[in-house]
Amino acid sequence: MRMACDHSASLSGGARFLRKAGKLQLLLVCDICGAERARLGRIEYRPDPRRLVVEVAAQIARELGLGAAQTERVRFAALVCGMARNRIDPAILHRRGPLTAAEWVEIRRQPELAAALLNDATMDDVREWVLCHRERPDGSGYPRGLVGEQIPLEARIIAVADAYAAMMSERPYRPARGHAEAAEELLRCAGTQFDAAVVEAFLRATLERDLRFAMPSAN
Repeated sequence: MRMACDHSASLSGGARFLRKAGKLQLLLVCDICGAERARLGRIEYRPDPRRLVVEVAAQIARELGLGAAQTERVRFAALVCGMARNRIDPAILHRRGPLTAAEWVEIRRQPELAAALLNDATMDDVREWVLCHRERPDGSGYPRGLVGEQIPLEARIIAVADAYAAMMSERPYRPARGHAEAAEELLRCAGTQFDAAVVEAFLRATLERDLRFAMPSAN
């Protein structure tokens, strides 16, 4: 018979993000079982979208069975994908209204600008993933209009992670969405904008994460 933890071990600090409040709940948790033992208060917090992309991409990669070395390369590619945004006119990036055709041309240069940062031969695979992360399974993506499995799996992983992080972040033209709403949108677009198997892996990975670290709500 398994004995219940008496929480007599040392405690470690932890935190839980309260999406609705936009704050971190600081916690003390038992080092043995991870149970919450005390709440220390809340602090204002805004998630870093790039960090979120990287972590979600890694979660999906692991869920799909990619090895540790490949997962690390996916993490790096997910980070690089956003690095070329500073080469696009901020007035276009932060526009509240519809973009013109010429402005869309500029936006669609981002994958190529980011990929161009990786000019070392050892980065050939990562460069390809970065270049292809805006492609779509139905062929409506860019820059090449690739279809289905023509798109590298790693690029399909980054596409889902990048879209999720974008939806979870506030934009000049809309407020941030919650996890459930963002996940629902990914599921709605599975098979067209996003790879269906990758979306399913994302849902499994986030469900497992939420169950593993579930604690009583403080909302």
